[in-house]
Amino acid sequence: MELRNLKTFQIAATCLNFTKAAKILNFSQPTVTSQIRALEQEIGSPLFFRIGRETFLTRQGHIVKKYAERISGSIEEMKQALKNSDCSGNRKLVIAASETFCTHYFPPIIRAYLKEFPDAGIRMITCNSNEVIDGVNRNTFDIGIISDVYHKSGITNLVISDREDLILIVSRKLHETYSRSDLFARFPFIRYEISGPFREQMDSFIRGAGLNPKHMIETSSLEAVKSAVLNDIGVGLIARNLVGKELSGGQLVEIKQNKPAVKIRTSLIIATQKMSDSRTARLVELISLNWNGMQA
Repeated sequence: MELRNLKTFQIAATCLNFTKAAKILNFSQPTVTSQIRALEQEIGSPLFFRIGRETFLTRQGHIVKKYAERISGSIEEMKQALKNSDCSGNRKLVIAASETFCTHYFPPIIRAYLKEFPDAGIRMITCNSNEVIDGVNRNTFDIGIISDVYHKSGITNLVISDREDLILIVSRKLHETYSRSDLFARFPFIRYEISGPFREQMDSFIRGAGLNPKHMIETSSLEAVKSAVLNDIGVGLIARNLVGKELSGGQLVEIKQNKPAVKIRTSLIIATQKMSDSRTARLVELISLNWNGMQA
């Protein structure tokens, strides 16, 4: 059944006048008549009858008109939904992650994304992993980056990195001035303040290394951990990849451990239904493919 014939019938059934229907549709009257005749042949029943100069719907015509109106309404809803989808590029994608991820990982990825979608809007929010999970669950955030993994029905978890490891670092000055035992006796231990799996990993590292620091400084920013160590405040525990430049440049020194490294998994979480949006899916793809190699 051709939609154009059904549309023509719907207009003619509303007007009960083929001439008026032709004007509304910008067709010739013979075209309107031809399309309605084709529909009648397909249905196998007449849809109109005339008494004098008046045109009426047959019983079958009333049935077809009712369903034609439903179909027409569904088509208009579909068109509006498609229109809204086309305008989705103007909606801001909300990404939530820690300050470190937002600062070091996302800039080159966002640059690559904006080359493909220059009109895209993006909003970055810095928060810890628990806040990210809560925001994704409440639909406040579109995409979240967390330490470790998160499994829940309706949420897609993609592990985007399992290659990072935790290391102890100290400034070059303190390393050259104090022994290992003196460092932990004299100076505070500086660590990232976080709950959940990442904290458990850090606690495991500290126990495994046999460390028993007398003083502890916790900060909600990994950048603050690095800055404190660079300023000779104490010994820090941090992911290796976040201090690669400082280690190679000699500003920081790694305190080696006779134990296997504690690996850190980083995951992207997103409501599964949002992966149906092509732009969102493309950003997820760029993050997944380039997370380990595109740090600013």
